[in-house]
Order: sequence, then C-alpha cells, then structure tokens
Amino acid sequence: MRSILIDELLESEVIGVRDYLNRNAVASGIEDLYWIPLEESLWNETQTSAHHHEQEGVEAHSFRFAVELGPEWVRFEMLVRSEGLRNLGGGQADERQSMFLLGWADEMARQLNLFASQPAATNQA
Repeated sequence: MRSILIDELLESEVIGVRDYLNRNAVASGIEDLYWIPLEESLWNETQTSAHHHEQEGVEAHSFRFAVELGPEWVRFEMLVRSEGLRNLGGGQADERQSMFLLGWADEMARQLNLFASQPAATNQA
C-alpha cells in the first residue's frame, strides 16, 4: 500500500503529533488511529456515485484517509476509505487526492516543526 511516512520522530514530537491529530483529525475509536476526511470537491466519479448508493440501509456519505501514529513515526495511508460502505468507492488515492493528503501531512509537519529535529549527539574521541 502506498503511504506517506514521517519517521525517526522524537518522543516529544510524537506527543505533539498526537495532540495535533486529536485537534485536527477525527478519532477512530482505536488508539492512535485517526481519520482525515476527504473534501467532497476531491471525490472521483466512483466516489460521487457511491455517495448516492445505499447498501443495507447505510449511505456511503463520507470518504477519508487513515492516519496511524506509532512510537517513532506517523503514517498516512493513501487509500481512500468509505465511512459507510467498506467495499465501495474507496481505492487508491488519485493524483488530486494524493496531493491533498500530502499537503495535509506537510502542513502538520511544518506547524510542529518536525523538519528541525537534530540528530543525537555523537561521541567524538
């Protein structure tokens, strides 16, 4: 699966990412798993069609990306998931959707200054 990975995070950065996700993403109900809603203007034809499709009385009305936070990393899946129907309208993100997710991840990294981490000091003899 394609994904965007920001790794080698310090413990303090992981705490910052968790706080950012708690404020700006949707909690999934599973610890350290979040959803980023896909703006309707970015839905593709299949997703727009699925929006009106009903299966077992559940309307597929929202699409989103999964974000998982690990002990030293955060991973943004480039798989579009449906809120209502697990097997309809999702699939790999297209170019516009990928750029939306990349922009979201980049904005988070910039706000948290994740690019400024300094490598651990090395002992020099």
